[in-house]
Amino acid sequence: SPTATPTPAPPTSAPTPLATVTYYESSVTISTYPFERYQSDAFDPVYDWPYRKFDLERFLAEEPEPAPRRYRLLVLENEYLQVMVMPELGGRIWQVVHKPSGRRMFYQNNVVKPTAWGPEEQKGWLALGGLEWGVPVAEHGYDWGVPWGYIPLQLDPQNAAIVVFTARDGRALNASITISLKAGEAAFEIEPTISNNSQEALRFDFWHSAMLPADAKLRFLIPTNEMTIHSTGDATLPQTGQPMSWPRYAGRDMSQLEQWKQYAGMFESPAAHGPAVAVYDVAADAGAVRIFPADIATGSKIFSPGWSQPLHSSLYTDDGSIYVEVHGGLSPTFAQQAFLQPGKSVVWREKWYPVSGIGMIGATSEIGSLGAQRRGDDLQIGFYPLSDMTAVFVVQTDEREYLRKIVQASPSAPYQATWTVPAMPASGLSLVVEDVNGVAIMTMAVK
Repeated sequence: SPTATPTPAPPTSAPTPLATVTYYESSVTISTYPFERYQSDAFDPVYDWPYRKFDLERFLAEEPEPAPRRYRLLVLENEYLQVMVMPELGGRIWQVVHKPSGRRMFYQNNVVKPTAWGPEEQKGWLALGGLEWGVPVAEHGYDWGVPWGYIPLQLDPQNAAIVVFTARDGRALNASITISLKAGEAAFEIEPTISNNSQEALRFDFWHSAMLPADAKLRFLIPTNEMTIHSTGDATLPQTGQPMSWPRYAGRDMSQLEQWKQYAGMFESPAAHGPAVAVYDVAADAGAVRIFPADIATGSKIFSPGWSQPLHSSLYTDDGSIYVEVHGGLSPTFAQQAFLQPGKSVVWREKWYPVSGIGMIGATSEIGSLGAQRRGDDLQIGFYPLSDMTAVFVVQTDEREYLRKIVQASPSAPYQATWTVPAMPASGLSLVVEDVNGVAIMTMAVK
């Protein structure tokens, strides 16, 4: 069996002063297989896009050993988050640390190991973890493992950003991603810009892919009642291109990872509903949230290697760890493509944030995440705001108000409590969060 090696530690820094954002550079050392030794130059004439093709058969036959390698990290940091970007391997967000809890938002592979996955003509994809950018073809694109350009932007003490971008070498498409962090907020934003630099209209793919740590108690929060299967090894599920009811299918609650058997990937159907998707691991009491404009980013996909009968972890790591993926794209599925006229660009903005310490998750927004669950006359409440907040919580139906409480919470101290609410009705109950002016800012149905 493989010998586990320590997970690379994020850089440390002095405490960030309140109400400021800092940018700095650091590095991390990760055990790395010599994947470049098995790559050769290739070219996609549709997009004038050079890429590196991987010789999987020779890699498997020769069984090379990994060795420590140092990688540059570009870091944005405020009082709540440490956002680390790795320009040398695809300009990806390598990790986000929630400083109050010390939790890592993304799955983090302890080794850089090429796989059999990625575009069929390329292969070699690195299941390294974090949030990566896939362009101009589906299945992780071509540039997940090559250096991206970058420009740090310290706009002022309250705002900083890093722009990562594909090579400006004559290719038909360019991609740039602005990753930004504000003071006082436990969330980061990404702003992808895809530009057609050619003289012809182009159809293309852009998908970003987040790898997140997984456990049996992980839950997917997807606002749809139907998914479309992309691929699966589970013969008890619908097969490629077929619809599947969500979250329940054939007596299984597929929003619970422990109900998965073999690997499966699936798209929201017929397209992303928005404005959010999320995962929450009840055992770890932590998760991740993506807020996005579904009218532009019309694709939403999840993937798991499986749970009871998963793909073997040695296919992508040496430590037995497992992950799930949350994808967002410009087209509803991999079978469809985005379209740009010559000289045009598409731009949109998303908010991402880690969430923890609330026990469950039932509703998400740009304000924060909310959970509520009833147990007889008791109501379990959890609230994670993205900034320090005083709010009013109201338990009500359309006809009656049952309870009203003032709640204080912050990303450093999420709110979690059990309330006794006598005579709660069997159905129709809602939890409403109001600001100090009495304006409703979040609402969720209580079950």
